[in-house]
Amino acid sequence: MPARFKRIVSSGLAFGPACIALMMATSAVAQDANISSVYHQVVSAEAKVAKALSAKDPKSLSRIGSELGKIIEAALQRREDGGSVTACDMAAHSLAFVAVSAADGLISKGDARKLLMDDALAAASDFQKDMQACDKLAGKPAAGHAGVGKALRAL
Repeated sequence: MPARFKRIVSSGLAFGPACIALMMATSAVAQDANISSVYHQVVSAEAKVAKALSAKDPKSLSRIGSELGKIIEAALQRREDGGSVTACDMAAHSLAFVAVSAADGLISKGDARKLLMDDALAAASDFQKDMQACDKLAGKPAAGHAGVGKALRAL
């Protein structure tokens, strides 16, 4: 019986490192897939925000901000679980801030409108920087991502 136990333990120990390597590889692939998914969602939302800003549509901007909120919530949950927040997650946060601030600015008047639009412009600048880092992280060619800022300045 001791010989049989020794054989099971030694074969189990040999299987352990292979399992760890498999788990690490699987998590790396999952993280890459998550980055790619977030990247595509943010790029899609960027085009929608620029279009909504051009149309001066606060309802669409609010809806887009809510959709981006799902990405932000997932990033916060990952962070609480000990994971990391990526540049693409930060770009989603900046773009959501642009959308919500601009939506509120479009329905406001006077000084409140000016302050909200200034906040949206600052967030658009942050978005552009975050997207440059996100492009690198996702392995995509660097795009300008200045459309949101241009649409804001046109208002």
